[in-house]
Amino acid sequence: MEAPTSSRRQFLSAIGNLASATWVTMHWPQIALAAEHAGHGDAAGAPTGISTLTAAEATEIDAIAAQIVPGGITREATVINFIDNALGSFWSGQLPAFREGLAGFNAAHAAQGGTGPFSAATPEQQVAFLHTVDTTPFFMAVRRLTVLGLIALPKYGGNKDYLGWGLLGVENRHFWTAPFGYYDVDYPGFMPYPGTNPITA
Repeated sequence: MEAPTSSRRQFLSAIGNLASATWVTMHWPQIALAAEHAGHGDAAGAPTGISTLTAAEATEIDAIAAQIVPGGITREATVINFIDNALGSFWSGQLPAFREGLAGFNAAHAAQGGTGPFSAATPEQQVAFLHTVDTTPFFMAVRRLTVLGLIALPKYGGNKDYLGWGLLGVENRHFWTAPFGYYDVDYPGFMPYPGTNPITA
């Protein structure tokens, strides 16, 4: 009898550790607003490149993410691939609880009159239903994973072509500014590391 409660507690703890809840709470409405006006298409299609979630699970999570940050950018940025990767790697211990949460989400949708899967509902119906479950641990987990999927490095599955960074106005460039390296030998106060040649340090 204690297992479900324990599982839910671990689930809440895990999602809290994925990213700062304060940061997400403060920023995700602005991200959603920007996405809504970014001119992205929102055509839905079956998620590809999925290896942890089933096709049906991925389709439902993808539909939820697309309403959390509207405008279609979650699909263009392949956020569902980040979520799938997270659940298959660093967050794999929470996969059973995540699936339990999705099952509860689907059951609640059906109980409220949904005649098919959440992904098949109209956008207006989806938003109305999400307002009834937006304080549940499952929804909070999907919301945080969605935001992380927009801002994490593309090598983790999401933020394809750095679309999430572009949405936030982050420039994808890497550079160094002085003082660094051999050209600082004559810089006032320059002190090379002990045992190094100041010309090559």
